[in-house]
Amino acid sequence: MPVHRGTAHAAAALDRAAVALASGRHVMLYAEGRIPPRRDSAENPPEAFRTGLARLALATGAQVVPIGRAGARRITSGGRAKQLAGVLTAPIRRPGLHVHIGAPLTLPADVAEATALAHGAVTEAWRTAAGALGEPAALGVCGRPVEAPRSRRR
Repeated sequence: MPVHRGTAHAAAALDRAAVALASGRHVMLYAEGRIPPRRDSAENPPEAFRTGLARLALATGAQVVPIGRAGARRITSGGRAKQLAGVLTAPIRRPGLHVHIGAPLTLPADVAEATALAHGAVTEAWRTAAGALGEPAALGVCGRPVEAPRSRRR
């Protein structure tokens, strides 16, 4: 479901997601409100979450399943030429990818608390995925996990 940020249609994306959930479909969204841009293939923890995920879960009663993924940027990152080169050479390079699916969460009724809980769970899932690939960003300094950024309210 496309989200047309900065327009009057942006909120309609959550309405469409609620309809999809009510009809038994699954919905996956990036709670940061975007896929964080990078020019390189390095991993970073999830950015601060917007409140849409929590509001959607609270409105529909849906559980949230935290998913962490790592390694996709090794295939496509950077500008168009670099992305094309990455896709074309991936079968030869065989970059590692890892996805970690965490336990389903039922979020609390407070939107700020629910957003923070979801962010923490997704960050842990990301750390598990990135750690499985030996990504330095998941390990932090001296092998200690890095702290994720605080969730922001919106």
